[in-house]
Amino acid sequence: MTLGFLTDGRVEDVVFAAAEGFDCLELALFGDTSLFDDASAFKNVLAEHQITLAAVSLFGQNYFDEATGAERLVRLGRVIALTAVLGAPIVVFGSGSGAVTPTAGVRKLLPLIHDAQQLGLTAAFYNCHWENVVDRPTAWDEALPLAPGVGVKFDPSHPTQMHRDWKTELYHAAPHLKHAHAKDVLEVGGKFVANPNPGLGSIRWEEFFGLLHHAGYEGAVCIEPHSALYTGPRRYDFLKFSRDYLRRFLN
Repeated sequence: MTLGFLTDGRVEDVVFAAAEGFDCLELALFGDTSLFDDASAFKNVLAEHQITLAAVSLFGQNYFDEATGAERLVRLGRVIALTAVLGAPIVVFGSGSGAVTPTAGVRKLLPLIHDAQQLGLTAAFYNCHWENVVDRPTAWDEALPLAPGVGVKFDPSHPTQMHRDWKTELYHAAPHLKHAHAKDVLEVGGKFVANPNPGLGSIRWEEFFGLLHHAGYEGAVCIEPHSALYTGPRRYDFLKFSRDYLRRFLN
């Protein structure tokens, strides 16, 4: 396994990753990016510092929205093309949401999934419910057989926040697992407080990595800074903390 973290494409993140012993990065997108027009600087600094780009992800897009769905499908197509340009092997996205079944979500995206596969990419659905209905075991069982080769990006924080058993869901996802995130959950009295970096919440990361090892997973685990404290001025400090905390579980 390799350890990395999410970036928006900043060159300084690549420099930091190399200096601090991270193996890889994941480019996380929530809309359009200047990298659509020119990704050369980001691609070159990755190569210069020998940092692998493990995946490119696009979050929070509803492809079924009557007003914006078509535009968002075009955006996903551009993200797929960018993933290939940058040399990342995996592209991650959601299905869209609303009054949508997992089957309908996958069928809507099949042409773009095929485009990704023609470029040599592996496609994966993230397991968050944000604009996504392919987010849990029943949905994977329904949808993934319609798109051979498509898998799951798993983050234990999402089922945890929904008060579901993340271990059961990870065990179920194992045959489809293509990519993983590490983000924690901090609750007090059963109420959500924050999504801290791994090692600062309630998720038992030794069990998470135990299940990954049991499944034979050899891909990337990318730390996802999320709540304001962990994405602010101390972002690098918390990334170094979680690097040290998680590194012991990789080997």
